[in-house]
Amino acid sequence: MTDTDRSAAPEARILPAADGGRALRPALRRAGVTAVALAGLSVVAALIVLTARDDLDKAMRVLADAPAWLVLVVVAFATLNYVIRTWRFVYLAGHLGLTMPFWETSAYYTAGFALTMSPGKLGEVVRLWFLKRRFDLAYRRGIALQLADRISDVYAMLLLCLAGLTGFEQYRGPVLAVLVVAAAGTLFLARPRLSMAMLNATYGLVRVKPRLFVQARHMVRNTALVMQGRVFLVSLVLGIVAWFVEAVALWAVLHLLDAPVSLSAATFVFGFAAVVGGLTMTPGGVGGFEIVMVMLLGLQGVPTEVALVATAILRLGTVWYATVAGFLAVPLAVRLSTPRPVAA
Repeated sequence: MTDTDRSAAPEARILPAADGGRALRPALRRAGVTAVALAGLSVVAALIVLTARDDLDKAMRVLADAPAWLVLVVVAFATLNYVIRTWRFVYLAGHLGLTMPFWETSAYYTAGFALTMSPGKLGEVVRLWFLKRRFDLAYRRGIALQLADRISDVYAMLLLCLAGLTGFEQYRGPVLAVLVVAAAGTLFLARPRLSMAMLNATYGLVRVKPRLFVQARHMVRNTALVMQGRVFLVSLVLGIVAWFVEAVALWAVLHLLDAPVSLSAATFVFGFAAVVGGLTMTPGGVGGFEIVMVMLLGLQGVPTEVALVATAILRLGTVWYATVAGFLAVPLAVRLSTPRPVAA
């Protein structure tokens, strides 16, 4: 089995004319239906909790007293988060041999949010589809790009949790446990010798699908390029800054709702809720994120009705805002990714 990479640089080749994005329509329809269903279930769940605790009237008063522009504050912070993460995506892509304009990448990255509410991380897959369609970026490189992007997010969340542990010492064990598992996985990806040995041993046993094993070897090598040294450090720093911006948004919302907590506490609450939401594997972390955030805010003395309103405003200005922005960005992303005719 040879591992020679016979593919040209992604910038050098252009895909044949594609279907204009019709392949995306079923996935977008499913994502839209799922998003509406999850939004409805979230509202119903909040109403049930508030009614059971006789807090519904209190929550309505909190919501009525909240500044009308409060969601826009969260949207502004969320937009900054997405800009930083797009910048990171471009940076990582550059180290895999793909150079693309920031504004164009923004369209592809934002369009991925349309499928946030789809299972199986389809939003991330569709970004790779756009890059494959536009630049003929091999999926083995695209998967490496996506892995580095997501892993730096996981580390950023865990490090934010550690930074805000004061007052939440009972959660130190779970945070450190997840961090150890993440570190082991990262070491496995950044030092591909073990992965290569396992692939070679497996191929030696099965002796089938040699092209598949060649592709797997290329993917392991590409992943290692963006999972070690300065590249990974820069990616991690950008991730920490991006997600800290969201924690600041939570801190600001609570202050504007007259239920202030420290910035350290807001950082832990947001980071831990995001980690748990991700572990639940539900679309967008819906359910797990909200439950954990309301519970942790309660430990900080925030009344349940205020915690629910703050969580709803934060989610409306982040994940639901991103989902809507993603649907709006899809037509532009499809148009931009349409393969250009090759000059004679």
